[in-house]
Amino acid sequence: MKFVSQKTSIIFLVLVLILPFGVLVKAQTNPTPFDLSIGSYVFTAWDSLSPAGSFPPNMAFHYVAANQIAPFYTNGASDFNCSYKKSKRSRINGLMNKGIGIVTTSTSQYNDCNTGAADSRFMGVILLSLNATDRNTINVSWKGETVTPGDGSPTEPRVWNLRLQYRLGESGLFTDVPGVADFISSPATGDSVQFGPTTLPVECNNEAVVQLRWIYFESSAGILGGSRPQLRLDDIEVNSIQTVGIAEKRSNKLLSIFPNPAHAKFTITTNASSKGTIQVTDQVGRLVKQEIFSQVSPTFDCSDLPKGIYFVKVTDNSNGSIKTNKLLIQ
Repeated sequence: MKFVSQKTSIIFLVLVLILPFGVLVKAQTNPTPFDLSIGSYVFTAWDSLSPAGSFPPNMAFHYVAANQIAPFYTNGASDFNCSYKKSKRSRINGLMNKGIGIVTTSTSQYNDCNTGAADSRFMGVILLSLNATDRNTINVSWKGETVTPGDGSPTEPRVWNLRLQYRLGESGLFTDVPGVADFISSPATGDSVQFGPTTLPVECNNEAVVQLRWIYFESSAGILGGSRPQLRLDDIEVNSIQTVGIAEKRSNKLLSIFPNPAHAKFTITTNASSKGTIQVTDQVGRLVKQEIFSQVSPTFDCSDLPKGIYFVKVTDNSNGSIKTNKLLIQ
């Protein structure tokens, strides 16, 4: 069975992108949680050409209402909705296989991302959502790096941090992850720190929604002030183990892929109804295949996809439920 192109989806995306800003911008988005029962969550890249308003799978980027000069624990203000290759004002940049760049400025981002008023749209927040049902010992690893140092005195530079926080569910205040969980900007380009694996507090175990986020805030204005540093977040990995005594009812039996790794074709088996939609995305969230299926165990052609890691999502047409699994093509 060959995948077919989805012209309707493309037309819809184009229409969304040309809508006025007041229609396009949304309040803070809570992303769909990644199900840790299907394996480890991995983030390694984000394309600078990703559509404005899109996010990596299971993630969202949020503006904050003002330049943050101290750690904060409340929600972000709204979704980042500009392009990922901007060079001015507060922004998120796609850095390809180097992940995400984040920087704020003394002036907020334009309301329409290019011109006009600038209304309290500063960076920011990088949010990741996880489903930890039947999981424990949840370990998080990530990398922070100084892309562009801030201005200021060599002895008292302008310093900004990336700090890891968490909360249970999709509302309420966030809490700092215990231990060393801050990347602190350096006066030298390319200085980096690899964090983890850090085990999340036990209260995160067996929770349907655990949200992690990295906040960008100032810890020292520096004696001379000047521009803020651009920092990079990359190489995020979250793994866990199955809770002892819990049956494998949430395992890949919900959505199994065979063979996996695949070469030219793969077959899915799921407890969805016999009709649904399958979508395949790459590691940076781009939709590369989509198909409507009407068989119990349909087979799909993947011979035209490059080698690498993909995510297969199946939506059950009967009830709208979604199941996801990882696919390796060799």
